[in-house]
Amino acid sequence: MGKHVFCTDLCHERGEPMVGTGDAPARVLMLAWPRGKWRVPRWESVDMSPDLSAALHAAAKAGLHVALVDKVEAENPLPTLHALPENIRADFTDEADLITAIHDYIAGRVFSGTPDERTTILCCTDSRRDACCARYGFSTYKALVAIADPARFNIVQATHIGGCRFAASLVVMPQRQRYGRMNAEHAPGFLAALEKGEIYLPTYKGRSDQPEPVQVAELAALQWAAENGRPLGAVTLCGAIPETAGEGSTLTVEAVLPDAQLAIRLHAQTFFMQGNCGIVADGGGEHTLRWCLDEVVVLPSPAPPN
Repeated sequence: MGKHVFCTDLCHERGEPMVGTGDAPARVLMLAWPRGKWRVPRWESVDMSPDLSAALHAAAKAGLHVALVDKVEAENPLPTLHALPENIRADFTDEADLITAIHDYIAGRVFSGTPDERTTILCCTDSRRDACCARYGFSTYKALVAIADPARFNIVQATHIGGCRFAASLVVMPQRQRYGRMNAEHAPGFLAALEKGEIYLPTYKGRSDQPEPVQVAELAALQWAAENGRPLGAVTLCGAIPETAGEGSTLTVEAVLPDAQLAIRLHAQTFFMQGNCGIVADGGGEHTLRWCLDEVVVLPSPAPPN
């Protein structure tokens, strides 16, 4: 048997950018389930009844992100069900009641439970889905748990959340932020940023629900501000974003910060993408167009009126 080739390593070698892939889910339904029983697909895990599997499948088909979650620390066991962004958690002793709660949430009705004001961090450690998530995800998860304040952060290891080639992959809720290429060394800075209500720029993938070039330009402006000691205020982008682009297309977006104006220059480039280790092993993959940062240029400040 040949040596395993990790999709994350290939992605690094090919230089595919991570920024622009910040597709964090809008609604998440977490079900506590032992990590050793996780399977693919999630709604057919070991010891899960057909009725419960069907309810989770229905939730996924309805557009919810369904995550089986577990934790290694022994204190304060996870609730049976946890809904985000509402941050409501509840325990169920009767499976029929649990299934009813899942279907209610699909229909937009939040089940009765206990509010949880903490920030929830889902860290993908799903070895059944991808070896990179186990290789990079679990060490990152353990590093976060080791130093995080449990009264402030609810950190769980979760089934597949996407972006395997950018492992370790994390979702922060209810802030709806996506992070990738996380490792144990990032843990202190990452938690410190979240404590202050800030984005952790080194591993941030971009703002959800925005086109890829907008995500890339916005993060470039924020990184410029951080590197130059400027306040990290809201970024206003000016300029038309093309609906389609081809290899070699270019784009300049003007970014307005609280005390600076920037020109963000991008180009479109094709990369060979293999989204997970299974695709690598099968020899599959596809060419995908990505927007890449070229440079950030500081624009002159407008002259004051006479």
